[in-house]
Amino acid sequence: MTRTRAVFRYLLITGLKLALIGLVLVAGYLIYLDASLTKRFSSNRFQAPALVYARSLELVPGSTIAAPTVIAELERLSYQRVTQITDSGQYQQSGSSLTIYRRPFDFADGPAMARRVRLEFAAGGIRGIQSLPDGRALNRFRLEAPLLGRLAGGSDEDRLLVGLELVPNLLIETLLLVEDRDFYHHAGISVSSIARAAVANLIAMRTVQGGSTLTQQLVKNLYLTRERSLWRKANEALMALIIDYRFSKNEILETYLNEVYFGQDRGSAIHGIGLASRLYFGKQVQELTASDIALLVGVIKGPSYYDPRRYPERALERRDMILQLMLEHNLLDPNSYQMAVAAKLMPTGSGQLVKARLPHYLERVQQELSQIALPHNWQQQGLRVFTYFDPNAQQAAEQALQQQLAQVSKDPLLQGAVVVVNHQQAGIAAVVGDRQPRAVGFNRALNAMRPVGSLVKPLIYAAAFEHQGLELGQVIRDEPIVVPRQGQADWQPQNYDETFLGDLSVYDALVQSRNVPAVKLAQQVGIKQLVAMLQATGVDTPIPEVPALALGSVALSPLQVSEIYAMLAQSGKHRPVAAIAAMTDHQGLNLYQRSPQTAQQVFSAEVGYLINYGLRGVINEGTGKTLAQLVGSQQLAGKSGTTNDYRDSWFVAYDQQHVFSVWVGRDDNQPVGLTGSRGALPVVAALLQQFKPQPLQLEMPATVTVVNFHRQLGVPIPDDCEAGLRVPARFKTMPEDQGCSGTVEKKSWWQRLF
Repeated sequence: MTRTRAVFRYLLITGLKLALIGLVLVAGYLIYLDASLTKRFSSNRFQAPALVYARSLELVPGSTIAAPTVIAELERLSYQRVTQITDSGQYQQSGSSLTIYRRPFDFADGPAMARRVRLEFAAGGIRGIQSLPDGRALNRFRLEAPLLGRLAGGSDEDRLLVGLELVPNLLIETLLLVEDRDFYHHAGISVSSIARAAVANLIAMRTVQGGSTLTQQLVKNLYLTRERSLWRKANEALMALIIDYRFSKNEILETYLNEVYFGQDRGSAIHGIGLASRLYFGKQVQELTASDIALLVGVIKGPSYYDPRRYPERALERRDMILQLMLEHNLLDPNSYQMAVAAKLMPTGSGQLVKARLPHYLERVQQELSQIALPHNWQQQGLRVFTYFDPNAQQAAEQALQQQLAQVSKDPLLQGAVVVVNHQQAGIAAVVGDRQPRAVGFNRALNAMRPVGSLVKPLIYAAAFEHQGLELGQVIRDEPIVVPRQGQADWQPQNYDETFLGDLSVYDALVQSRNVPAVKLAQQVGIKQLVAMLQATGVDTPIPEVPALALGSVALSPLQVSEIYAMLAQSGKHRPVAAIAAMTDHQGLNLYQRSPQTAQQVFSAEVGYLINYGLRGVINEGTGKTLAQLVGSQQLAGKSGTTNDYRDSWFVAYDQQHVFSVWVGRDDNQPVGLTGSRGALPVVAALLQQFKPQPLQLEMPATVTVVNFHRQLGVPIPDDCEAGLRVPARFKTMPEDQGCSGTVEKKSWWQRLF
């Protein structure tokens, strides 16, 4: 007996020692978990991507925007066309009026509530905008910005962080009803739920029910693997206890709602209720209906199995089951239940966050993001990047490039690029870097450095106007010249048609894009002066200081060309162009706002007017006549460009608001046999057929007037002389007795007297 007691005592003491060691180890592990979990949960719960948005379509009375353009934007935003508007995200068309119930949206300059308006259209565009129901006239109205895509910060998870205050109470109550009814009463784990699940699984002899709380699910999603083991379950329980002890229930619930997985969209994992609402319904969280809420809560159980896009029958059955639960627990009244059950599973057109990939534009956005100073921990709060992107311009550019390249040449290696810039905002509106607009790879719009040919000529004329006092009506001689080159053979530039026209006006030389007059002027101005002007327009790549620069030997990208012509469209005022306008975090806190930069005046406004007048002549009388026939005269200005052996075909046109730049060529620099007017111009023409131009309005400076010039002598002659060339000039000085011949006429004493 004594021996038995000794053995028992030994085992008891040993067991107590082991238990004490176990308690110490568990306590130490709990202390470690507490320290690490508290820090991680407080500051690094998950990574949020940069969500990139297009411009917000701004509607203003008097603008030329037509009703179909507004409807296309509404469809892009997944608005529903209805016969009677009852909720935000809907619109109704009746005759010449369009009623819109805009959703709430956090714009870059602050949040805007849901709002209902009526647009009245006339033949020329928007006639008026009324606020409803009060009927008050509005001078502007914005639609929310379409989502373009995401730029991940190191993970493939997409989420739009939302605060708990934005989540409808019905969603929270339904979630807790289905997933964790005792959420506000347990300490992170629920013994009753575990017991209930154990009994159900024992009866079924398989796993049919889980006992995990929302806190345990959150821990598993954030910190643990999918491994099925007792150690993982024990770890999960301990971590849930710690998080529940350290953080409030509302913090845990908000984190869960931003973390829970809802499925895939184009290879990205959609996490959180914010993006799930957009993915499945095209709505903000606060707009969700009872039917929407039931579907989202139902999807949580198995995002792949209950995916409403792939398995609508399963998803519908699951949604209706949850609606029945909501009715039984008085979350819905019978009428609301009947309406929810009768509702469509998903709106037509939803099921995708982004309608199309935009790799070329997003590449530019990413370039700019890397140059902007952002908080080092921005991924914890996420970014919302607001850009100048115009979906209508992008669509028109993509279609024009694809269609026209196939028509102008059968060469399968022919490539192209299109850039559209809003020169009023210095904002990049569209970028197409490949004839296949979804192709990921070499982005020709940003990175193809190609000789620009005659596109450089307007800068030569601007320099001559600015520094040599040249006028459009003066005469320049088109004749053979020899340009000496140091260390090389002399250069004898030729015109495109290999002829020489003799004396012609500066205006005609510019409009007809004659090579020799441009080379002459470049020699007079000086190549260094031309290089300085190019650099003043934002060119930061090498520029060869050689005579051939006058004919466009400098290699530039289509985006750089667009920036130069944006400066020309702004009458000599240069501002760097950009894609990003503003940035906020996911909660709406402003992180970056592009400041209105002071424009650098590259040359005077008077010179700018003369150049714009000449480039409008290129469209009306020169190589761009096809565009004038298409859109009407006085609508556009522009310039063509062709390089040696027809390797590069360029055309740039601009209206009152946008610059349209097109390059066509081959990546291997082989000849394509296309001039600027035969290769690139048809792309611009097709683009403008869809994206209607705004008429170019040239404001003549007070120091400029219209002067009648003698066509052969280039001197001012009286206004009533019919054979003259009437063009703007910065002076109107004529000899007192000068006649239509351009020379001083001798008069009799009788004529001199009277």
